[in-house]
Amino acid sequence: MTTNCPLCSSIGTTFFKDEKQHFYLCRTCKGIYRNTSEYLNQTDEKERYQHHKNHIKDLGYIKFADPIISSVKKYFNKNHRGLDFGAGHTPVISEILKNVNYQVEIYDPLFFNNKKVLKNKYDFITCCEVIEHFYKPKKEFELLYNLLKPNGKLICMTLIYHKSIDFENWFYKNDPTHVFLYQKETFLWIKNNFNFQNVKIDNRLITFTK
Repeated sequence: MTTNCPLCSSIGTTFFKDEKQHFYLCRTCKGIYRNTSEYLNQTDEKERYQHHKNHIKDLGYIKFADPIISSVKKYFNKNHRGLDFGAGHTPVISEILKNVNYQVEIYDPLFFNNKKVLKNKYDFITCCEVIEHFYKPKKEFELLYNLLKPNGKLICMTLIYHKSIDFENWFYKNDPTHVFLYQKETFLWIKNNFNFQNVKIDNRLITFTK
């Protein structure tokens, strides 16, 4: 069975299928994507996100998100402008950065759907556990690229699939809101096809530079 990849529009073939889930592997960008028939409706998707317990006093989540926070502090100062894209119901990363006087706007299509912030340009954009939720990754990466200033950075965090992982037993695929999963080759394809200068992959931290 084949279907078109939502990132690059090339043909994808069945990669994994059981009674509950069906994922395809793209021949070109190597993205792994869920059958669209399994997508949640917006109400169910929002309800699932609301079960996430992330908040500003959750030390475990702060530690989890630290690679992104530390990366922003490494490359940018308080005069730069950032966007927390896909902030969720509790925008922890932006709040932590704001507490040390960084300028950070927030956007989330379900919880902070303020389209005005998408009309500005940013020195950095953070996407913490966001890009695996993209139903239309081509459209989203085009948007993110266009929201960046020249030399700006898109700093993402997600788990990356590699061949040593037992996909059948991989917990990450079992979240029904995880609809597009990435391999290293997928990020290289994004870098080359969306005209980023480079991409740096450090474990689960992926940094694109415009």
